[in-house]
Amino acid sequence: MSGHPWLVCGVAGLQLSPEERALLQALQPGGMILFARNLQSPAQAQDLVASLRELPGSPYVAVDLEGGRVNRLRALLGELPSPQELSRHGEEAARALGEACGAACAALGINVDLAPVVDVAGEASFLAEEGRCWGHSVEDVARLAGAFLAGLECFGVAGCLKHFPGLGSGPVDSHRELPVLGDEVKLHREAFGKLASPERAVMVAHALAPGLGEAVAPASLSRKIVSLVPREAGLIMADDVEMGALAAWGSLEERATAALMAGCHQVLLCNALEARQAVADYVDFWAEKDPALAAALERASFRVSRFARGTVSPVSWAEAQERAAEVRQRWGKA
Repeated sequence: MSGHPWLVCGVAGLQLSPEERALLQALQPGGMILFARNLQSPAQAQDLVASLRELPGSPYVAVDLEGGRVNRLRALLGELPSPQELSRHGEEAARALGEACGAACAALGINVDLAPVVDVAGEASFLAEEGRCWGHSVEDVARLAGAFLAGLECFGVAGCLKHFPGLGSGPVDSHRELPVLGDEVKLHREAFGKLASPERAVMVAHALAPGLGEAVAPASLSRKIVSLVPREAGLIMADDVEMGALAAWGSLEERATAALMAGCHQVLLCNALEARQAVADYVDFWAEKDPALAAALERASFRVSRFARGTVSPVSWAEAQERAAEVRQRWGKA
């Protein structure tokens, strides 16, 4: 296995420095993820994405573009209505948001959108308070998130169902602390089964799910929970291992290794840019000593090699802006 296809990492700024380019050429990550710090204008973003896609191993380039609060393209595209706002208007609105997100990603060359949220909103849901959930039932979430995905995918952009097994009953933000999911998760995880397919990824949450038989390890580090991800899923990724929810689970290197051993095919390392090489070296070191980890990395490499390999649709930035403006005009966030 060449490179580190299991790694999805961020970059520092608006363009690659010679030093960062050399690092990434050596690391050969399987995916790159962009944030607001990386996106200043359409032309600049297109150039950065092209330089990332040209790296050895041809990594996919991803962004978080859900609508509402989670919109890494805000500086370029403007505001978008949230899933919660659009859920009142049904599948047409959900698909239109997916099309707007897909067009924007495709116009920039981004081929993976880490959306939609497939978490079913519970009574004390942190995500619901942020407007990120599509509904309060498995049926509504599957119907509306499915419409979003249909819109996204018509532009050749792959989606990612998150956050398995379902953060909708989580009362706290996993960026800061470890949520403990209620028994509702037994039902809520069915939404993922309704939407999983080989063309879509599934992101596993950093949350305890005692209702699913795991009261010790977070879902992302639990072989038991990861094994419950629908088999139809094309790729399984662990959420960002820098999150506060994993504070009690060792170093970044140890967390990444544990997620891979649990069965995740990829690990997100979004902001700790100085740790990219160290995390890769640590996993390499232990893979040489542990046949089980080496086998896990081989399985991961195979899955990554088959994910998001299509070509995004040729879309102008003007068309992407028009689609976003139409969603705002018809359903809010004008």
